[in-house]
Amino acid sequence: MVEFLRKAQDWRRQLDAGDVRTQSEIARREGISRARVTQIMALNRLAPEIQDRVLSLPAMVHRSVITEKALRPIALLDNRDTQNDLFRELVQQTE
Repeated sequence: MVEFLRKAQDWRRQLDAGDVRTQSEIARREGISRARVTQIMALNRLAPEIQDRVLSLPAMVHRSVITEKALRPIALLDNRDTQNDLFRELVQQTE
């Protein structure tokens, strides 16, 4: 999970800096589909506090529950409070 979020943040920086022009360019370079790049990039929509929490997770902790796939629907929500509530529920599943 951490590696996907780091990729999403790195790709966003590359796009913002003009190092790459499109998500399609990233997809070609990474050898994955543009749709997959879009899925991973969606993690940038997570509330900053969720991103920080995910990035601070020790290796293997919460790995079975806190997955990129589990976070995708949360990332699509515009309301940060709702994102945080759903993330807390996800974390509680691991306790």
